Amino acid sequence: DIGFQNLSRVMASDKPIRVIVVDTQVYSNTGGQACTSGFTGQVSDMAEYGMEHHGKEEVRKELALIAMAHRGVFVMQSSQATPSHLIQNVLKGLQQRRPALFILNTPCPPEWGLADFGAPDAAKLALESRAVPNIVYNPEEGTTFSERIDLEGNPSPLDTWTTYELTYLDEEGKEQMMTLPVTTADWALGEARFRRHYRPAGDEDDLLVFHEYIELEKEEREDVTPFIYTVDAKRQLSKVVVSEEIATLADERLRHWAQLKEMAGVDVSENMRDTVSEALEEEVDARIAAVTAEYEAKIAKLTTQYPLLIARRLAEGLLKSNAEKTVAELLEKAESWGGPAVQAPADFSIPSPAPAAPADAGAPAPAAAAAPAAAPAAVAEADEDDFMGNEPYIDTIRCTSCDDCLKINPKVFVYNDDQQAEIGDAKAGTFKQLVMAAEACPAECIHPGDPLNPKEKGLDKLIKRAEPFN
Repeated sequence: DIGFQNLSRVMASDKPIRVIVVDTQVYSNTGGQACTSGFTGQVSDMAEYGMEHHGKEEVRKELALIAMAHRGVFVMQSSQATPSHLIQNVLKGLQQRRPALFILNTPCPPEWGLADFGAPDAAKLALESRAVPNIVYNPEEGTTFSERIDLEGNPSPLDTWTTYELTYLDEEGKEQMMTLPVTTADWALGEARFRRHYRPAGDEDDLLVFHEYIELEKEEREDVTPFIYTVDAKRQLSKVVVSEEIATLADERLRHWAQLKEMAGVDVSENMRDTVSEALEEEVDARIAAVTAEYEAKIAKLTTQYPLLIARRLAEGLLKSNAEKTVAELLEKAESWGGPAVQAPADFSIPSPAPAAPADAGAPAPAAAAAPAAAPAAVAEADEDDFMGNEPYIDTIRCTSCDDCLKINPKVFVYNDDQQAEIGDAKAGTFKQLVMAAEACPAECIHPGDPLNPKEKGLDKLIKRAEPFN
């Protein structure tokens, strides 16, 4: 907080000044007092203490958002959880001819209550739980926020939560596995500053797992108690009750994550979706009305013109069988029906009848009769897989198990049984992540292929970067 006005003045100066913020969420240099960058519910060393004190009450001040409001500042928020993201964007910021702000989420073991070597895991959990997401704001990328904001480096950016596998021993001693989301409560459990917000679950009958509890409306939460799963020293599954303060913190962090995704163009707000839907509905209704009117007009024309055309064809047929009467005489009788003499439209035609098949011609083969039915199936197959480009792949046998690609996106890149990388779900990430992984791979065994999403930002540059690896 101290010097914030001066920092704002620097960011508004338009001068190439570089500022690094070591974000420990407390005043680490003066004994760990609480500050406005801390989280709701956290307890600092020099904060009020006692059973009735529930930690910090204010929401966290997001310095990255405040810096973006200056509009002309390069802003990066990152941590040691994603070294490639951190280094790449620090270098990018240093090349800017404008102010650059580097915000580093920095776990502080003494003040947060972490083990001596627990900082890397704490930073990783903060990222995966959406507590401190990676953010890059680059004014050089365009004129709108959606063009300037980049959320690359966040795992599973399209999902509310990331997931993890919890392994435990059941009552029979057999190993079991459970897939769970990495929530705000899972992250905060590992830090002593939030310890007072947890307790072992008793015999309550109203327990509800935390990520489902967060989805409830406020009034629906009154009769249930949130909990998360943990594993004890014997690897047995246990339940830990979570306080309302942590639930409030989770609500606030999810709102922040949703706002970032909307600003970056990853998600569309409900208001915008409704506006677009209404516009599309009006356009579709207008098209349907136009097609209906055109169809009814054609039907009206055919109603008056079709009898005359039939009469002409009948007259021609009768003339061929009886040469005593002319076409004019036959038409004179046909036109006496009283309808208006209207010319047929230029695009109107009646197909001539096909020549009759010989009497001894055999019936068509069953295979030939069924052939037309096969066409829809072929169309369906084409619809299922309409991607015609080169898919990404890895020369797995050359993989050195360096973990670099898994750090970028552990869903796109996975290890096989031999601990060598292969493509998992290519659609779970972006083409940019594939290119970044290819560039970082020491074995040069990752091939990004072609973009799966033609609407991804900056594809022209990314395709050129991918060329040496394809």
